[in-house]
Amino acid sequence: DLTVPFARYVAQNKIDKIKRYQIAKVYRRDNPSMTRGRYREFYQCDFDIAGVYDPMIPDAECVKIVAEILQDLALSEFTIKVNHRRILNGMMAVAGVRDDMFRTVCSSIDKLDKQSWYEVRKELVV
Repeated sequence: DLTVPFARYVAQNKIDKIKRYQIAKVYRRDNPSMTRGRYREFYQCDFDIAGVYDPMIPDAECVKIVAEILQDLALSEFTIKVNHRRILNGMMAVAGVRDDMFRTVCSSIDKLDKQSWYEVRKELVV
């Protein structure tokens, strides 16, 4: 809800690079019907990175920001899971996974949420 006005601002002002955060009220319609319903008001926190940066740096910064916020809130232990195809492709290349085995290896890795590392490892090491 806050990103679209920010994107318009960046485009209209020809800004090359910017990192920013914003906390503001946003409004959403409770009922999707345009003729009835009322707007729901709440606060939203948004952080954006716009521009051209070194590959993966903005992605890493976003994860870092989320981790810092969760640590500062001290709610409980947490795990951040990153689902990013380019990172996975790079890890597979470094591990020497052949292209024809990519889907099979990914399928095994996906089981880590439900199975132990030992069980998944048996599938991967043939």
